[in-house]
Amino acid sequence: MDKSVMIHSDRGTIKRVVEVDAPLLEAVKRTALEALQLWDPERSDFVVMKDSYTKTLKLPLKKEEYEAYSKFELRRGSKEAEVVIPIYITSFNNEWKEADYYDNEIFIVAPKLPDEDLEELKKRAMTATSEEQLEIGNLGGLEEDLEELDEEEEEEE
Repeated sequence: MDKSVMIHSDRGTIKRVVEVDAPLLEAVKRTALEALQLWDPERSDFVVMKDSYTKTLKLPLKKEEYEAYSKFELRRGSKEAEVVIPIYITSFNNEWKEADYYDNEIFIVAPKLPDEDLEELKKRAMTATSEEQLEIGNLGGLEEDLEELDEEEEEEE
């Protein structure tokens, strides 16, 4: 059975990292149900957003790398490979300040990945929900990732 992981970040702190014995889409649904129980509809929006985590790998790939990443969108270049891994972000404790949107608390659900990738996703989750994002008005990397994806899609068209 495929396994997934759920990362719970609240105001810049990782509260939990849970391994889920379910394929990614089932884990997303389970996590969304948990988030619904925590959501206060009078104070916050509820959003489940599909995103991706992109990683560059040096060629040749080691056997372990190939096994870990071959089930995702793997693109090979002449010296490097790039893998695009689907992730889902559930935001259930957020706020609007003027025209800016801020996440206070999120769940990130991803396929079970090697530890170094899990650490990167934890950093993104912490940054996305940190107090600094309120002060500087950015979404801690997630917004930039979305902008990069939009640019890549436009280039492909």
